[in-house]
Amino acid sequence: MSALVVLPILVPLATAIACLLAWRRRGLQRTLSVAGAAVLLGAAILLLIEASSEGIQVMRAGSWPAPFGITLVADLLAAIMVLLTGLTGLAVAVYSLGSVDERREAHGYHVLYHVLLMGVCGAFLTGDLFNLYVSFEVMLLASFVLLALGGEKAQLEGGVKYVTLNLISSAIFLAAVGVLYGIAGTLNMADLARAASLGLAPDLIPVLAVLFLVAFGIKAALFPFFFWLPASYHTPPIAVSAVFAGLLTKVGVYALMRAFTLIFVGDTALTHGLILVVAGLTMVTGVLGAAAQMEYRRVLSFHIVSQIGYMVMGLGLLTPLGLAGSVFYLMHHIVVKTNLFLVG
Repeated sequence: MSALVVLPILVPLATAIACLLAWRRRGLQRTLSVAGAAVLLGAAILLLIEASSEGIQVMRAGSWPAPFGITLVADLLAAIMVLLTGLTGLAVAVYSLGSVDERREAHGYHVLYHVLLMGVCGAFLTGDLFNLYVSFEVMLLASFVLLALGGEKAQLEGGVKYVTLNLISSAIFLAAVGVLYGIAGTLNMADLARAASLGLAPDLIPVLAVLFLVAFGIKAALFPFFFWLPASYHTPPIAVSAVFAGLLTKVGVYALMRAFTLIFVGDTALTHGLILVVAGLTMVTGVLGAAAQMEYRRVLSFHIVSQIGYMVMGLGLLTPLGLAGSVFYLMHHIVVKTNLFLVG
C-alpha cells in the first residue's frame, strides 16, 4: 500500500482550497497556483519512480479490501499519464500568469484549474468504474466553468454544446455502470476483468460494450460525437484551450483503453472491429474538417479529432504493437498539442 498514489489527487485539491481562501489576493493566488502545479509534478515523478521500481502501487481507502472499498491503482501507464498531467499542469499554470486576465482570475480561474487537474489525476488513478464516473463529473464541472468564464458570446455558445453532449455521455456511462454492477456485483476493474474471463452474461456484454464505447467516445471526441470539440476549444483563453487540448480528450481515450483491454475482450470481432471502423472515420473526418478551417485554433481542434482516431486505431487492432503505438502516441500528443496551442 503506497500513500504516493493519492498525492496527485490531494495536491491539486489542497491547492484549489488554498486559492479559494486567498480569493481576494490575486498575487497570492498566482503564487499558490504555480507552486501547487510544481508540487503535483514532483509527486508524479516520485510515483513513476516507485511504480517502475517496485511494480503496481495500490491504495485502499479505509483499508477496505477490494472489491468492496475505493481503490486507487498506479501501474506504469497510469503513473506516466499522471506525470504528463503534472508537466502540462505546470507549463500551463506558468503560461496563465501572462495570458489570463485579471477579471477571470478574480472569478476563480486558479481554483477551477486545480479542480480540473484533480479530476484528471483521479480518472487516471482510479481502480473502479464508479470513481471513474465521479472523476469525469469533477472534470466536467471545472471544465465547463473554465470554458464559459468571461461570459463572451462565443464562449457561452461553445460551452452549451460542450456541456450538453458531455452530460448525455455521463448519463449513458452511469446507466451502463448500473447495469454492469447488476450483472457482475462489482465495479472494481481488476475484479471485472476476472469476471469477464469467466464468460460473464454473454448476451448483455456486447450491449454494454457499445454503451461504454458511446460514453467514452463522446468524452474522447470520436466520430460521430466529435462536433462539440471544434465548436468549443477555440473560444476560451489560450491557456484553457491548451490544457483542454492536452488532457481532456485523452482521459476518454485512456478510459477506452482500460475498458476494452480488461473487460470487453470476449467478442473482439464485434467490439474491436467496431472500434476500428469508428477510428478510421474519426481520422478521415478530422483531417477534412481541419482542411476547411481558416482560424488556427479551429485547425488544431479538428486535428485533435483526427489524432484521437490514430490512438483508438491501435486499441482496435488489440495487438501488443498496436497498443504500444497507441500509448506512445497518446504520450506524444499531450506534450505536442499543448505546446501547439501555447505557441499558436
